[in-house]
Amino acid sequence: MLGLLRQVTGVAVLLILWQALTLSGLVPQAYFPPPLAVADAFGDLMRRGEILPATGLTLSRALAGLAAATVIGLAMAILATRYETLGRAFTPVADLFRSLPPAAITPVSIFFFGLGWQLYAFVLVFASFWPVYLNAFAALNAAPTQQLATARIFGYDGWARLLRVQLPAALPDTFIGIRLAAAVSLVAAVAAEMLAGRDGLGYLMSDAAFSLRIPDTFVGLIATMLCGILMNQIVVVARRSLVGWHETMTAANRG
Repeated sequence: MLGLLRQVTGVAVLLILWQALTLSGLVPQAYFPPPLAVADAFGDLMRRGEILPATGLTLSRALAGLAAATVIGLAMAILATRYETLGRAFTPVADLFRSLPPAAITPVSIFFFGLGWQLYAFVLVFASFWPVYLNAFAALNAAPTQQLATARIFGYDGWARLLRVQLPAALPDTFIGIRLAAAVSLVAAVAAEMLAGRDGLGYLMSDAAFSLRIPDTFVGLIATMLCGILMNQIVVVARRSLVGWHETMTAANRG
């Protein structure tokens, strides 16, 4: 209850500061509308049936990209850990591509994939793959020597040791990468929609901005932030269900 009260208070303070800034005259209200103007724009977008479908499309694309990137990134990390030559060869590739922003690869990707779902699939998976892979690979290769030695005593070696010992131990740190990838996937979805889309929140904000419908743009921004919060909570729930034992063990050790 206290946590909820703090969150509500934080949002209330933010709205008050927002309103105060618009009334101060430091920024033109035409480009930084007050909260009530944004609320009116939200009502108009709801009546026109635009904001909910756009939000649903962007969220579904971001979640699909995150899910695919998680599966592919974790699989690649497992293979790179199992086969050291592959891991050493893929490291410079990861260092080269991990810093590419989604907005940079979208224009080039259009030439190869067009403007359909294939474009979104490639851009989102490509952008979200690296945080998952890098965190999973580092975690898989950071297993304590004592843990590996104990596994060997019990007859676990090769694939058995990797999948039954190293992988479960690596999942807590892997979820750090998945949480980062969730934010990257949403950014990639919005960027692709802005640059090459015909629907979704990115397209809605881009179209509204170029049409000088600034309150509509702010509605899109707020909807994007809510999507980010929801995606983060989904990852948190998944982590708790899969590696809740890690939190319990950590709390026990601290106690």
